[in-house]
Amino acid sequence: MIGSSASPDTLTAAARARLFSPFAGLCRVGIAVSGGPDSTALLVLFDRWKHESPAAPTLCVLTVDHGLRPEAAREADAVLELAARLGHPSEKLVWRHDGPPPTNDIQAEARTARYRLLVEAARRNKLDAVLLAHTRDDQAETLLMHLARGSGVAGLAGMPAERSIEGVRFLRPLLDVAKADLVAVLDEAGIPYVTDPSNASDRSTRVRFRKTLPTLADLGLTAERLAGTARRMARAEAALQSATDDLALKSAASHGGVWSVDAAALAAAPDEIGLRLIVRLIRAIRPSDYPPRADAPEGWHAAFRAGTAPRRATMAGVVLHLRPDRLWLYAEAGRAGFPELVVDADGDHVWDNRFLVTIAGAEGRPLVIASRGPGARSGDMPAAAAASLPTVRAAEGDELPARLTVMTRPIGRQSPAASEDCRSVAWQGSTDNLS
Repeated sequence: MIGSSASPDTLTAAARARLFSPFAGLCRVGIAVSGGPDSTALLVLFDRWKHESPAAPTLCVLTVDHGLRPEAAREADAVLELAARLGHPSEKLVWRHDGPPPTNDIQAEARTARYRLLVEAARRNKLDAVLLAHTRDDQAETLLMHLARGSGVAGLAGMPAERSIEGVRFLRPLLDVAKADLVAVLDEAGIPYVTDPSNASDRSTRVRFRKTLPTLADLGLTAERLAGTARRMARAEAALQSATDDLALKSAASHGGVWSVDAAALAAAPDEIGLRLIVRLIRAIRPSDYPPRADAPEGWHAAFRAGTAPRRATMAGVVLHLRPDRLWLYAEAGRAGFPELVVDADGDHVWDNRFLVTIAGAEGRPLVIASRGPGARSGDMPAAAAASLPTVRAAEGDELPARLTVMTRPIGRQSPAASEDCRSVAWQGSTDNLS
């Protein structure tokens, strides 16, 4: 164990136990360490807690070399050296660029690549979760950025303490810890850390908000108070999600890639809950990381409540088709129509980024995965909804193999409830902003 166990009052042995004891039930976790002060301190603090608690899980250190700066490889190697000194296995994850490094929105692309690499590493190393080092200061910046964008309750809840990406759990145990305390831990222990120059560049929106924090603190908007607001908004968000779950279970029905909602139940629901259900179903049909911009669904829902909504409306690639008894939601074909995918092998094939089509018995013959097209019928759903679903047909001039079997499964969430299929960590103290 490097350095003494002394630390600021907020990071005593008792505080470490509060931060990390929820992980005692896990077998193996990873920590994403960049070499910067926050993630390096997270590693050091977790290492100290592991020496203090026999129930602590095994630790694997993960560091990403984005290859965007000449120093990146050396900094990643320094993380590996620190992990070795602490006695933990580690792995360097390298972002392989196809061609030159990106120049547009480079931070967003790097973030996407980083999470992809971490997800792959978590699966490869059979990790129960990956710990991230976002702090109270990061949470305050996030709230300000979302406030500037006009975000609602979900955005103002900031970063969740737990989220799942492709089935991998990412946990943020330091959301109620100040960055200054983490730096003090490293300084006191004599552990070096790196400073990424991009973290001081005004080209980054986050950095510009970061530089406003001292001025805002003089007005009473300290990082602690902003993070506290995020926690309270997260509690409100959880309550709203629960109410939306209830409405979905009572009124929404899945039709294998098409959804419908009881129109009377939707009209009777509070505005916020009905609107959330619409957005949730749009994202189930057209899977996306982020919801559609608020203006379109809010405008449609207001018209629906006023009885003036159009019979058909389109937003985020999804058609909202209103009938007297039900609202139907299904994918829009677009000007070019739905894609046609030619395959000649058994296995899983992704069609229109909406369906996983599993084919067996193709016998090497070319097959076409396409939409059912005009004239399709399926129960009482609108014809256009039925036409948006996939089918498999033989290539022109050929016949379907006699033993062909086809299974289709929507890629989006098909349960009307929003809850993740994972065990939530029983967070202690004030780090309760789960979503």
